[in-house]
Amino acid sequence: MRLIKIVLCFLFFVGLGSLSHAQVQQFETWKLERQAELTGEEGWLNLVDLIWFDEQKAFLNLEGKTRLFLSEKEEQENIGRFSFSGDSVWFSSKTPAPTQLESQQKQLVFPLAYGTGGVKVGTWKWSVIQRAGKFALRIRDLNHPSLVDFIPTPVFEYNSKFNLSAKFEPRFNETLDIPNVLGQLITWKVMGYLHFTWEGKPYRLLALDELGKLFVIFADETSAKETYPTGRYLYVAYPDKTGVTQVDFNYAYNPPCAYTDFATCPIPPKENRLPFSVVAGEKMPLAH
Repeated sequence: MRLIKIVLCFLFFVGLGSLSHAQVQQFETWKLERQAELTGEEGWLNLVDLIWFDEQKAFLNLEGKTRLFLSEKEEQENIGRFSFSGDSVWFSSKTPAPTQLESQQKQLVFPLAYGTGGVKVGTWKWSVIQRAGKFALRIRDLNHPSLVDFIPTPVFEYNSKFNLSAKFEPRFNETLDIPNVLGQLITWKVMGYLHFTWEGKPYRLLALDELGKLFVIFADETSAKETYPTGRYLYVAYPDKTGVTQVDFNYAYNPPCAYTDFATCPIPPKENRLPFSVVAGEKMPLAH
């Protein structure tokens, strides 16, 4: 009997070691994916401008090879113009134009599925976003120097203590207005609350809907010290049949505003300001 207990204990600790190794390997893969995401064509390092516009300022122009800009009238190097129909934005290209639109004179540019679309003009790429009912042109320089100079974001070592079991309390037909860094109020769909325990005390986090995922915007006592001042973001898996999921703070990541001045990041709601240090996930970018 004693021998059986020893064998079972050995197998238990071997299993824990294997699980820990798998967690670390998955974490290392995530860090590489984050670096690829930031430096990719749709990443945040290549943003160079964010221009708010409407029907009065709808002409898109190219100034030499140095910049794209909007104007109220057609300039000499005009590329085309935007037109609006309700919540939709269309772009009509001027021929000839060095864009992807040569084969299609008029194209829907908003709304589009997340991560799709965008129009290239030489080494530039632009897309249209909407925030608080207003439209903006997001411009990227695909040869931006920061892509070459980028230093990977420092990250805390994986710590299984911050992989916490949580009970999900769903909410239905609820929304919450959350301000972004520009002071705009953005309406988010509330998915529910994640209840967990840290060092013997109960806490909860408000979970929002982001692209069909549970999304948490939070701050903690490392904010503005070791981590980005306005907080960090975290995706959480949907709960199992018992309503339980894992809140793994090791995958907390910086908002786009940590890397560019041309983002519109939401800030943590008061419900998600934790009174303890989450020494897990991404730290402050080295360039900030």
